[in-house]
Amino acid sequence: MAPPTLDLTSNPAAAIDEVLDYNVYEHLVQLDPKGKVIPVLASSYTTSPDGLTYTFTVRQGVKFSNGDPMTPADVVFSLQRALAPGSKYPYAKLLSDVKSVAAAGAYQVVVTLTSPNNQFLYDLAAYSNGVVLDSKAVGTIATQPVGTGPYVFQSFRPNYSVALSRNPDYWGTKPGVSTVTFRYFSSSNAENSALQSGQVQVIDNLENPQDAAQFKGNSSFKIIAGPTNGKIQMTLNNGSGPFSKQQVREAVAYATDKKAILQSTGAGYGTVIGSDDVPGDPWYDPSLANTYSYDPAKAKQLLAQAGYPNGFSATLTLPPYGYATNAGPLVQAELNAVGIHTTISQVQFPLWLSQVFNSSNFQMTIINHVEARDISNYANCSYYWKFAGCNQVASMLGTAEKATDKSQEVAGFKQVATLIAQQAVNDFLYNPDQVTVAKSDVTGLPSSGLTESFDLANAAIGGKVSAAASGQGYAQ
Repeated sequence: MAPPTLDLTSNPAAAIDEVLDYNVYEHLVQLDPKGKVIPVLASSYTTSPDGLTYTFTVRQGVKFSNGDPMTPADVVFSLQRALAPGSKYPYAKLLSDVKSVAAAGAYQVVVTLTSPNNQFLYDLAAYSNGVVLDSKAVGTIATQPVGTGPYVFQSFRPNYSVALSRNPDYWGTKPGVSTVTFRYFSSSNAENSALQSGQVQVIDNLENPQDAAQFKGNSSFKIIAGPTNGKIQMTLNNGSGPFSKQQVREAVAYATDKKAILQSTGAGYGTVIGSDDVPGDPWYDPSLANTYSYDPAKAKQLLAQAGYPNGFSATLTLPPYGYATNAGPLVQAELNAVGIHTTISQVQFPLWLSQVFNSSNFQMTIINHVEARDISNYANCSYYWKFAGCNQVASMLGTAEKATDKSQEVAGFKQVATLIAQQAVNDFLYNPDQVTVAKSDVTGLPSSGLTESFDLANAAIGGKVSAAASGQGYAQ
């Protein structure tokens, strides 16, 4: 799916971050493909013993792609922009505990928090809140991105392509390819044909994982499958009619056969989950996947107890993603079987964003929440699924984030994940793998989907990936 805009600071569409983050834009700290926080535009950083002060030493000699020098002032500007009242940053709430941001001396930036937050560095690395912008170029962010990354933005043809070129003035090791073009296709068949014919060299994440079978065993191609942060879920509008009742939401969860959906939709590439936690999270609890094991009889019983012995009618809104359009008919049949008479409505993604995500005008939808460690969405009372227990989650997360002991923090987050599962806020289906298919001579691609970026800093045609890059999770 093509990006709807190029402004990753005002739009939550994952397609924007996939192309521009880490490739054109950089952060003080970023995630490597193994999900580890590493310094990038910060050459180093320290944390005060009380967990309230982070001091970043800003890397010297870095330039934006327009030639402007990157300075601590740009870092301060960028973070303050994310924090500003009325900020449109999709995940600005994650920085709500930042008290102040200030330059210190010639090369340092000091961030002070109102209370300790063990997730601060991760949130700075994983989300667009952390991108460092050129204050002089921010006016054209939606059409002409300017960053410090290994690539320079060249062109955007809506719904067709985004072109990048190697940054000749990049401060770090320059990429092994001179140009990268992200192409967008109208169907997975067209995408697969483009790879087979040589029009493209990489499909960065198969729309239909079942299509991997046509490349498997062919020495001209390689398949790179690895974990993601994604939660493919059937989001339920907790504020809409029957779905405001926990028993109804539990019935939905019992009615859906997650293992069958993973096999049918994801070709087995992934892991069944039971809450907003995935195997890469420190607080991941695999037992939650068994909270609502497939049990249609139990689903019917719960519907009757909720006051719907004859069921009810509902609409399942599907965005134009393969996982949603493939899973939709199977889910529809399973819900129909227990008495939830389901009509499918397929919409284009801009309409999904405005109608479902921004306006909460829906009953059920299937979507992949790709953002890393986004469990705090359940503490947001205005978030589109309208969870009534948001304030309780906010309190629980606040306690966990302030824990001085790592085990206490993890235990606190596990309690939140358990609460979300027990209250059946949404029907969690599975955590998908990222399934990348590439020509066999393409090297240096990320071996996982643990970042929102398809990070091409180490991409090359031929040759060997360095030991350092391989250790960070870039594939040979």
